[in-house]
Amino acid sequence: MKKVSLNGEWRAFGLSPENERYDFSGTVPGCVHTDLIRSGKITDPFYRDNADGCQWIENWSWTYEREFQTEEFSDDTYVEFEGLDVYCDVYLNDILIGAGADMHIPYRFPVKGAIRKGVNTIKVIFYSPVALTLGKPKLEGAFTTERLYTRRMQCTYYWDWVNRFITFGIYRDASLVTPDKTEISDVYIYTRQIDSFGAQIELDVNFDCVGSDTWLNTRITGPDGKTVLSKKRRIVESHIYENYDITEPKLWYPNGYGDPDLYTASLYVTDGEDIISEKTVRFGIRTVRILQKTDEPGSEYYEMCLKLKKGGHVSGDNAVWDRNEDFSGFIVIVNDIPVMCKGANWVPCEPFPSAEKPEKITRILTLAKAAGMNMVRIWGGGIFEQDHFYEECSRLGLMVTQDFLMACGTYPDREPWFLDLQEKEAEAGALRLRNHACLVWWTGDNENAVYADENVEWYPGRKTIRERIEPVLKRLDPMRYFLPSSPYNGVPYASITKGTTHNTQFIGETFSYIRYNELSDYREFFKQYLSRFTAEEPAMGAPMVSSLRKFMTDEDIFGEDRSMWRYHTKNNPADTFKTFEIFDYLIAISEKLLGTFTNSYDRVFKMQYVQYEWIRITMELYRRNKWFSSGMIYWMLSDCWPASGWAIIDYYCIPKAAYYGFKRTAKPVIASVDKENGLYSVYICNDSLESRSGTGTLKLIRFGRDMKEWTFDYSIEANSSKSVFSLPEKEMEGIENGVLICDIDIGDRAFMYEKKPALAGIPKTEVRIVSKDENSITLKADGFVQAVSLDGSYIFEDDFFIMLPGEERTIHFEPVEGGEIALDWFGRYQD
Repeated sequence: MKKVSLNGEWRAFGLSPENERYDFSGTVPGCVHTDLIRSGKITDPFYRDNADGCQWIENWSWTYEREFQTEEFSDDTYVEFEGLDVYCDVYLNDILIGAGADMHIPYRFPVKGAIRKGVNTIKVIFYSPVALTLGKPKLEGAFTTERLYTRRMQCTYYWDWVNRFITFGIYRDASLVTPDKTEISDVYIYTRQIDSFGAQIELDVNFDCVGSDTWLNTRITGPDGKTVLSKKRRIVESHIYENYDITEPKLWYPNGYGDPDLYTASLYVTDGEDIISEKTVRFGIRTVRILQKTDEPGSEYYEMCLKLKKGGHVSGDNAVWDRNEDFSGFIVIVNDIPVMCKGANWVPCEPFPSAEKPEKITRILTLAKAAGMNMVRIWGGGIFEQDHFYEECSRLGLMVTQDFLMACGTYPDREPWFLDLQEKEAEAGALRLRNHACLVWWTGDNENAVYADENVEWYPGRKTIRERIEPVLKRLDPMRYFLPSSPYNGVPYASITKGTTHNTQFIGETFSYIRYNELSDYREFFKQYLSRFTAEEPAMGAPMVSSLRKFMTDEDIFGEDRSMWRYHTKNNPADTFKTFEIFDYLIAISEKLLGTFTNSYDRVFKMQYVQYEWIRITMELYRRNKWFSSGMIYWMLSDCWPASGWAIIDYYCIPKAAYYGFKRTAKPVIASVDKENGLYSVYICNDSLESRSGTGTLKLIRFGRDMKEWTFDYSIEANSSKSVFSLPEKEMEGIENGVLICDIDIGDRAFMYEKKPALAGIPKTEVRIVSKDENSITLKADGFVQAVSLDGSYIFEDDFFIMLPGEERTIHFEPVEGGEIALDWFGRYQD
């Protein structure tokens, strides 16, 4: 294969609806917005409310063109675009050679009759998707719904965590390709079986064309780089299917359950001594099963489901949300080991896909692994990520569930053009992603079918899923699970006692509780949101001040005018948020749960810390109920633009307070303190594959009074959770003005308030810096501190941690950009 890159600088210009023209230098891969930033036409759209000043871009048409020179081509030569965003015509030497209408599929345009020796001019004209969909019948959906007609990234039409950025461009590689006489089209490697004899894998290779006397050479190397097998075989048909046995295989495991070992298959086609086509595939040997065992009537889990069905979000007027009469779990089993899935939802880490850099993807995913995550769900309103994303997830042991790219709407799936594009997307996605060890299941869409179940004849997305996407996967990736929608299973799919659940679906009930209650029973309230597997769990909070200062001024952050906070805490257009916005709910839960704001610095601190607490109580809830619940996937992992809201890691790759809440509660072994049926109980939650035993202490710190303390021994089986120590209410006299602290000998600390921190009467104290060097800081607390914060462009090993009176603690850190480290703590600003 001869491939000539068309990446680099292109000439570009835009035309307004009134034919105003603007010329600039374009970049491939790239997009209009980033090119206009470089040219100075628009200012940084992430700073303050500058994004308002670039909304005109979506109404213009945009042209990119360049020259290239070639002396060699054939009748089979084509131009390949790996990503076109979105509606466009492509010309070669003023001859139309193709058109784009879907950013999620690659395009190959034959150039026969248009290409010539010497200098050639290629031109791509992009048309406004806003103008092209204007006047179409309105479809039902969340947020703006003109997006439902256009096959491009949905979230940047505006979502409640990213501004509207409808851009244009050649956002992935472009090239001129002349194929050789035999080309490898695609490769499929999968595990057939693992048993006492070893592992059997199948290798399927397809060829675009077959020339005479060409050979496929295959070499497979193990994780240590040593050759496991090699073979040379003549290519006769357009495909080759092989089965290989590997003795003593090194298996791929998710983070926390073993090493994510990967093998490498090197395939190359030879014609005599010449290599004319080659592909390299990294793959893992592993099996994945989803266990959905039905609960026996009268069993513990069955009775738990009956109790959960009494929760306010699924009973009374809301009973429609769980009409299940039988119940079942949802447990992911990898290599015969049940896995407690812990992770977050992935949205594009940039609003402009061409701006997603491998380094940023690696940083976010590395942080995810360090926090104890083992699963990332790619949400349906984004894109099929670049190969680097999946390669890194496989390397890091992060399981991936991949939505097909529809979200929160009734798409035009009765129209043939839409169904055809969906089938092409399924084919492109399956062929490109199916070899990645990290990918554990596909999902048809995000939340299109929440009201439906498998026996409903028509619901949004059913025709697309069942008639187009599912058959493609059965043909191209038959060994991998396919869930028709997320959430999925039960009656309806959004139900909580069967299959997967989105607790974001019930955000209206949660926010109503926040707005109209004082939150003294917040622990009990959140218990009703237990489910069998939560694929979206909401939790919101503010970024660190060091990050806020990159997109707001200090006056914006700490002043009385909160308009910039609202601007970067994007609101949801649903009725729940029309008079009380998402920002107002964040303020309400922060102040009600953690105490009245004493000043603007206290306000920002509590807006940060509340997300830690939200994640802590929900993750501990799921871990205490392990195997009734087997997955907690938060909304969401990282931000798409500088925002205050749902992300665990902010746009600048700095962990928020939420990150440290997740990291603490996702450790292999943790303690959790809970009150149930008049007993205060300590649970040990063990996600490791070894039994654990040790000792712990439970302290009742009563502010203004003496402390009570108990010691206990614990023993816990591998991969399990249970109560190991309990005390009756009579032992807890004075807890209303205190806090329970549990320390276990392996280095975990849990806590519980009788009602909420705001009512505990935590006294004011001081935290001092004892020492600091280039990679650590040592602190000492004079009294009890609920949360100590270190703020700066660093990755801290821990943050927002409790300190006991007189306790000294050293925290290590790694710089991102470095600079000052600001120290803050809970209650610092109280009178």
